Amino acid sequence: MTSTQLQPGTVIHGTHNDYRIERVLGQGSFGITYLAKNMVDEDEVEQLFCIKEFFMRDINGRENTSVTSSNREGMFDYYKRKFEQESDHLSRLRHKNIVMVVDAFRENSTSYYVMQYIDGQSLDSLIAAKGRLSTDETVGITRQVGSALSCMHSKGMLHLDVKPANVMMADEKTAILIDFG
Repeated sequence: MTSTQLQPGTVIHGTHNDYRIERVLGQGSFGITYLAKNMVDEDEVEQLFCIKEFFMRDINGRENTSVTSSNREGMFDYYKRKFEQESDHLSRLRHKNIVMVVDAFRENSTSYYVMQYIDGQSLDSLIAAKGRLSTDETVGITRQVGSALSCMHSKGMLHLDVKPANVMMADEKTAILIDFG
């Protein structure tokens, strides 16, 4: 784990819940995705969530939990606005094959959005484990992804990064589109 990532046990304060970081799930050029649990009272149910933090690998650093930025000619601010627009658009989508956004907020000098946690594997991993998928499996998954994309397109949105690594399999038959680029 690098010092650019939030450490396990870090608590971040969302709009609807406080969340405790469990571990890093992945990092790309524009964000870090964490597995987190909501902080609950004794009569509430603890749940797992994925939290995406806006963090530009080539521009940002971190002091304690706060994100620092050189802001290279306004790039950080520009892409942070795009990240926030993405979370706003995604939060309005309700489709069984699109990951659900449940919270979005600013903290630590950056932005976050919280998604449902999908306990499964990526389509990429499923293909690697099986070697290949049957025609029926392939058609079923393709139809689900197509239905998700159709829903997005009907709302004027594009995915921008459709690939097997961005399709989570909640089970071997249910495909959920994630990571919208």
